[in-house]
Amino acid sequence: MAWDEQPALRAGDYQQIALQLADTARAVATDLRCAANRLPADSTARTLAVYLLEETDRRLTAQPRGNAHCAQNRARLVRALYDRLDQMDDTTPTVRRADRDGRTPGRDD
Repeated sequence: MAWDEQPALRAGDYQQIALQLADTARAVATDLRCAANRLPADSTARTLAVYLLEETDRRLTAQPRGNAHCAQNRARLVRALYDRLDQMDDTTPTVRRADRDGRTPGRDD
């Protein structure tokens, strides 16, 4: 996402990279939206996810400009979405399957 010098790519190549990153951002945003919806409405993690999702929607409505700066910004957006999704994994309640005895697998109670 950070280059010491500009890579020698054509504008069409940057355009394709930006489009692929936009598709990735949309896919990760869908996962993040699902994870956020499992949290309580007053959850800080949900609020932060919703903010990032709104920003993602705003950024992805802009047409890619076909330059390195645009591709880098899309890559940063994907990274932010993955970071938030990883943090959601730590806060999203998980449903554990109980075994026939009513105990949760992996617990020694």
